[in-house]
Amino acid sequence: MLNNYKTYNCKILKIQNESLDSKTFTLSLPYKGFSFEPGQYVMASLPGFGEAIFGVASEMDNKKSIQITVRKVGSLTSELHNKKIGDIIGIRGSYGQPFPIDLAKGKNVLIVVGGIGIPPLRPLILDALKYPKKYKKVYIFYGCRDESVLNYTKEFSQWKKVCDLNITLDNPKTKKYRKGVVTELLDIKNIPADAIAFMCGPPVMYKFVVQKLLEKSLKPANIYMSLERHMDCAQGVCQHCAIGTKYVCKDGPVFSYAELMNFKSWLSPI
Repeated sequence: MLNNYKTYNCKILKIQNESLDSKTFTLSLPYKGFSFEPGQYVMASLPGFGEAIFGVASEMDNKKSIQITVRKVGSLTSELHNKKIGDIIGIRGSYGQPFPIDLAKGKNVLIVVGGIGIPPLRPLILDALKYPKKYKKVYIFYGCRDESVLNYTKEFSQWKKVCDLNITLDNPKTKKYRKGVVTELLDIKNIPADAIAFMCGPPVMYKFVVQKLLEKSLKPANIYMSLERHMDCAQGVCQHCAIGTKYVCKDGPVFSYAELMNFKSWLSPI
């Protein structure tokens, strides 16, 4: 039986620059039989710098490696960005309740992401690429600050083959992308009322996206979001992630809006 608290040494196999402040690290598997589903996360650590939560961003069927995309925002992530191929990163997990992708089979899927919220849902996009008949139609609504912080831009051409990719930026530098917030993208598309929505991004985005999706007649039980930013220890010990009667790290990080609508604190940024 695996020790849920144990940190495993993973070797960096590849490093991909994604944007001005983000890199994707391809790592050796933490242990034989490691698996995950979109929305689940790992804790990555470096001695002397602590640990932090990262959604697994790789293809679900990959049995040889895992990927995490790291935005440079603090001491740990800055040190991660200094690492080279062959260096070691500590990984424990995977943890948490994933997005219910089994419920999405044969249905319209909305992926709504903001900023660095896209990595936990990249596995679902890769799954749609690999199994194009698995989902009815996949819409991607991706909002970001500007072109310099867009992630996975080299994959966009592939995504467009099976997904309806829509991007909006707060401050676009060129005319390639539209200017505006992600909720505006939902107004220019005919959103099926029976669709299942998966979201990951800043809490303030959820407030307005949920309101818009409800206006589009989506059911609260079909609107899912990751509250990954609320977590700290991943074991339900520190109680940092408590929302009402639930712990984000143990009961989530993915919840339906139907589960959260009676809790006032779920939109809190920390």
